[in-house]
Amino acid sequence: MKILLICLGGSLGAVSRYYISSVFNKIVIGHLSIGILSVNFIGCFILGLLINNLDPKYEEIYNPLLLIGFLGSFTTFSAFSKETLDLLSSGNTILAVTYVFSSVFMCLLGTYLGMVISKI
Repeated sequence: MKILLICLGGSLGAVSRYYISSVFNKIVIGHLSIGILSVNFIGCFILGLLINNLDPKYEEIYNPLLLIGFLGSFTTFSAFSKETLDLLSSGNTILAVTYVFSSVFMCLLGTYLGMVISKI
């Protein structure tokens, strides 16, 4: 059952990441598309919301479905790494460093805001 929940959540997360990052990739700041950055922020924000609102008695369901499956495939540091290395290989060192720091900051901020808002 656990594997099925991970598969279900993972497939929904991957499809969601694809569509949401496609929408945000149309927004370009400088030479930086913000699709994966936006998805990582949204995923961390959702994580923050869920942390304070999930009932521990249902952990066997929501952990594999939502946390491991959906959010695990929705947020992606593999795509983040590729985009960073692409920026570096094209000589955009400052943009690459900015992207790395922005990604980490936005993900931490998203999780924190989700946790704060979920307590309201």
